[in-house]
Amino acid sequence: MPWPRFAVVVLTAALVQLNWVDVVAVTRFNVTPDLLLILMVFFAINCALREAIICSFIIGLAADIVATGFPMGPRIISFGLFGTALAYLHRVIAIRKIHYQALTIFLINFCGSALSRFLTFAANRSGAAMSVGAILGTSVYSAVTGPFLFMLLDWSMRIKSPRRRRR
Repeated sequence: MPWPRFAVVVLTAALVQLNWVDVVAVTRFNVTPDLLLILMVFFAINCALREAIICSFIIGLAADIVATGFPMGPRIISFGLFGTALAYLHRVIAIRKIHYQALTIFLINFCGSALSRFLTFAANRSGAAMSVGAILGTSVYSAVTGPFLFMLLDWSMRIKSPRRRRR
């Protein structure tokens, strides 16, 4: 795993998520893609198990900093949990085709967003009710854009892992 390249990609995605993702937002529904979650799914699928788990927690930390400004929050828990589960699942099921990647991004985004909003609600006890429409819209938008970002990430990261070799 090229860790310096990983750091640059995560920082770039965090800055884009924070500043410029509103450019591609569907303003009628206030829906934007979750770039950091797409990164987490990419690294959980393409890295070795230990590296995938580390990447999931680091990207969750970046997502918490982007979303709330605080380093520890609900997104590090949900990213770490679902990234680890996806890394273990990928040892059994290969997620290589574009429609499987889109479905994976949709499911992980939906479940991870629901978990992080539930944890936020449970911690605050006065938070707003969960907006299922916003979670669903973000999940669909991320699932549509994710596989195309996978191609760009695959080219830029050039990850060499045992999963990528033919047997």
